[in-house]
Amino acid sequence: MQECSVDSIVTDPPYALGFMGAKWDTAATAFAVELWTEACRVLKPGGHVLAFGGTRTYHRMACSIEDAGFEVRDSLMWI
Repeated sequence: MQECSVDSIVTDPPYALGFMGAKWDTAATAFAVELWTEACRVLKPGGHVLAFGGTRTYHRMACSIEDAGFEVRDSLMWI
């Protein structure tokens, strides 16, 4: 995708809880700084990311998002 071509990103990546031993439910996605760096690259200036996460692993995803260059502002939680 082109740089600065996306207005916003809404995603619900795997929570890396080992759900039923599924290969797709790993930390290779939500916790990968490279994934969020790419998201940052394609977002337009001022764009927002809304990323859902599991209650036990949300903090790891938030750190990866921050490490990719985003500013974590508000967090909504359903606990």
